[in-house]
Order: sequence, then structure tokens, then C-alpha cells
Amino acid sequence: MPRDKVSASDSEILRSAFRRAIIQGKIPESQWREFAAQMVRDFTGFETVDPDFVEWIARKSGHPERKPPKYLDHKLECPYCLTIRLRIPEDAGPDTPIFCDDCGKYLGTWDELQTDFEKQGGNNGVFHLEKGRIRRIG
Repeated sequence: MPRDKVSASDSEILRSAFRRAIIQGKIPESQWREFAAQMVRDFTGFETVDPDFVEWIARKSGHPERKPPKYLDHKLECPYCLTIRLRIPEDAGPDTPIFCDDCGKYLGTWDELQTDFEKQGGNNGVFHLEKGRIRRIG
């Protein structure tokens, strides 16, 4: 099924549901594409799915062969509530534990989060923070 038959909003919902399911179900990466394809089939009722759409759902953001992701994620995005809202103390040092400001779950140390941000091109580009997500705009 072509991706344009699924609304942008539904596409984002499918991808978020996929990401949450693979984390909670501890689904190995080798099974991600088939799992994503089945999610699309279940959602649309069609047996045929667009492989590019499945790839978009199943891909890791920031994959080196692809352009930078529109939204930053990885360690910055909470795997539990899927937002980027960090609770950072004013005196944060490299070993300071950082928690999600929405759900309170541990995300990593301040150093780990800063390193992840840099790996995603956080020092190169222009970003906009909206509704707990950091979007690359330049």
C-alpha cells in the first residue's frame, strides 16, 4: 500500500506505536521490518504494503546512509512517553543522572545525553523545540 494512502498523522502514530512495541516487546532488530509490515497490514487491512513506508517506520533515526532525522531522538527521547523533556539540574556535571520531566524515568547521565545530541548533529544546525520534541529546521 502506498504511503500516501495513510495520513501523515496516522503515519506518525504507526511509527510511534512501532517504536514503543519494539522497546516493550524487546523485538530484535532483525525482525523490525516484518513487524512493521504486519502493523501496516493490520492498520490498513491491505495485504500489500509499500516497502519504503515499512523502511521509514522501522529505520533507526540518524542512520549514516540517510539524511539527518527531522526530529532528534535516541537517548534524548524518553522510550516510555516518547517526548524530549529533560529534567536537568542547574549544577549538572558529566555524571549527573538525568530524568524525563514528563514521566520521571531515568534517561542517562548528562555526559551520555550531550554526547548523543552531538552525534545527531546537535552542534550543527538550527533546532526548534515544540511540544517536547526537538525538530531540525536548518
